[in-house]
Amino acid sequence: MPELTKRLTEVRITCGKTSCKVSEAFVLALPGDRIRFVNQTAADAHVHVSEENLFDDARFTISAGRVKTMMVREVQRGFYPYAVFCDCKGKFCTGSSMPIIIIPRR
Repeated sequence: MPELTKRLTEVRITCGKTSCKVSEAFVLALPGDRIRFVNQTAADAHVHVSEENLFDDARFTISAGRVKTMMVREVQRGFYPYAVFCDCKGKFCTGSSMPIIIIPRR
């Protein structure tokens, strides 16, 4: 049986006049998939993931204008909220929904 193609999802962090936003707040991923966090702001962004084992590091910083790609590790299926604090406004980012990474049943 052929191996399933691993996916790459991009999450963009942007800064507006009064708040910061995270695009693709709703991320569907399987173990082995990669999530690319793109900091499009002029300040550092700090990512905090509720599941300690989802990535190699559950808390990491992305410098202004930089990208950090994380691989999803083998975890139980479920809903894993994440938060992004943006130094440009000194606030947590908002999204179209609460930022969450979903690991579905295979």
